[in-house]
This record gives sequence, structure tokens and C-alpha cells, in this order.
Amino acid sequence: MSGQPQRGQIADFPDALKNLSNNTLVIGDLARWKAQGRVLEPLEGFQFVDISDLSADFVNEREPDIILSPLVADDFDAVDVAIKLIELRFKGRYRAIADDLPDAELIRSEVQAFAPQLDFDLLLMPRVQAGE
Repeated sequence: MSGQPQRGQIADFPDALKNLSNNTLVIGDLARWKAQGRVLEPLEGFQFVDISDLSADFVNEREPDIILSPLVADDFDAVDVAIKLIELRFKGRYRAIADDLPDAELIRSEVQAFAPQLDFDLLLMPRVQAGE
């Protein structure tokens, strides 16, 4: 896929990264990431947060254009995030990041069943070929 995917299309991860705004909120397992040695230094246009820190005030103050999270994390999954975003009346885009899936459309449909008014899609990570 190239360019911006239409609603309902599964986005290829590299193309989707080209279309991110300057105001992206990333929900993740921050404690786990830090324990794994990942550095979460400030990155222009990105803010990192635990799902437990997500609140109406937090979202309203930061006004993210897009929210990213893993499809499945240690303490939450995309359905949990979608439900929370609906409760917070989030109006922007929410994308869950996942490895290439055998039936990505099934996952997308499941999340949409819980939050039909949310602009949700998947960003699929390309498989890395041996030797790359």
C-alpha cells in the first residue's frame, strides 16, 4: 500500500509512519520497555504514556492527532484502549501496532465492535527476512 490508507484498510507500517502528525501519543508498557533497556528520551512530536495515566485531562491538554499502542501489551490490549478512548471522547485516530497477522481484518472488526465510532485501524509491522 502506498499513501494514506482509507478507513477500513489495513495500513502497512512504513507507509503509516510517513503520515503521522507532529502530535502523536504512544500508549505502552513503559516500565517493561525501560526494564528492557529501551531509552524513552523525548522525541519530537511523540509523547509516551502508560495506559493507567490516560485521562480526559491528559488527552485534552495534549490534543493528540493520533494515538498508537501495541495490539497486545502486558496489561492491556487494543480493545481496552479503544474502550478507554471512547470513554474519554477522543475524536482522533487510534492505531494498534502489530506483527503481520494471518487475519488482520478479524482483529479490526473485533475492536470496531466495541468502539464503532472510533477511527481505528492496524499498523502492521513487516516481517524481517533472515539476514536483514
